[in-house]
Amino acid sequence: MISHEETFYVLSGRLRLTIGGETAELGVGDAAVAPAGSALAVANTTDQPAHMWVTTRVGLSAELADGSTITPPWTH
Repeated sequence: MISHEETFYVLSGRLRLTIGGETAELGVGDAAVAPAGSALAVANTTDQPAHMWVTTRVGLSAELADGSTITPPWTH
């Protein structure tokens, strides 16, 4: 579960993005928004590399499935 909204934009490849239980396959140029408080998962289901741009605001933290919390370094 994420504390702040996150926006995802696929730069290359294909990714499967699940936000709040809804799953979509995203390709180059596709974007998605995960609202604050939502659970999310990202997977590359192909054998090709994929890249995406992720934007959020300072202070984002995420609770992992095991109950631990992370604060990615890019959110400081």
